[in-house]
Amino acid sequence: MTTKEFVGAELEHAYAKVLGGRVIGGFNDGGLDVTTCDSSIPTVQVKSSIPMACKFLAVSEKRRQFIPICIGEPGQRDDVLTSLRKFGAWIENGIPGRDRALQEISRIRGLCVS
Repeated sequence: MTTKEFVGAELEHAYAKVLGGRVIGGFNDGGLDVTTCDSSIPTVQVKSSIPMACKFLAVSEKRRQFIPICIGEPGQRDDVLTSLRKFGAWIENGIPGRDRALQEISRIRGLCVS
């Protein structure tokens, strides 16, 4: 397992724990990494950084298929779910450019679902 895969697996497990779900991701998972136990947002994609998320979102936009995305370390369950509902994303507090990235992800979500 590479360092990148290990970090990704750790993050997926951290989100599964916070969201009360389970890890369902793997290679060729179609972007569905973690269940949330919340019917309004059943699954999320987990990325460790905004640049990695941008690559994933570019593909989502081409396919016009949006999957909510979590970036960086999880916060409190309610904060994560509120952000996912509002923007289609949660980004770890303290990541530079967080507010702008949330707005851009929300815009991409609008393009994919319209």
